[in-house]
Amino acid sequence: MIRVIYEWHVSRGSLQEFSEAWEQTTVLVREIYQGAHGSTLLQDGSRVDHVLTIARWNSEEDWRNFWTSDNPPEIMKMSKLGNLLSVKVYEELGHYISK
Repeated sequence: MIRVIYEWHVSRGSLQEFSEAWEQTTVLVREIYQGAHGSTLLQDGSRVDHVLTIARWNSEEDWRNFWTSDNPPEIMKMSKLGNLLSVKVYEELGHYISK
């Protein structure tokens, strides 16, 4: 498994619309693309215009296949609502959820 961390700058006025576009995108990506396991949206408590989206994929290959395909329009909408600052790929060494 990998996690892909996208760092965004989203103006306060666009945050709600960005959040809705992110949710729509996440649903579509999970339904359409092999290896996609959803995403998390996080907001910086001290910088409300700074958000992270963290996607979980089976492999870097699955993630790269997604980006070389025709992306859903919601991806473009997110990019119009926010400025993508960085993208980093991390190998997941462990994943624990308490009961």
